[in-house]
Amino acid sequence: MDIAYLFGFLGSITAASLFFPQIIKSFKLKKTKDIAWFSIVIGMLNGIFWIVYGLLKTDPFIWLTNAILFAGAFLLFLLKKRYR
Repeated sequence: MDIAYLFGFLGSITAASLFFPQIIKSFKLKKTKDIAWFSIVIGMLNGIFWIVYGLLKTDPFIWLTNAILFAGAFLLFLLKKRYR
């Protein structure tokens, strides 16, 4: 394993887990008032754009990472709708 692969892998893990601390907190507290809708929408759009780019470039690091990121943003979207 070379150093570039290692940093790409670590970057993918951290990017993919971006929304999960907020998801856990929102689920535990049943409260999402302080989360901006705009940031959730930007997160979902970001995920979609990068997934398409990754698929076009056939780069699994890009599309898989952002598919997980999109799933996190979408889950936060659902929690925001439920626990306004």
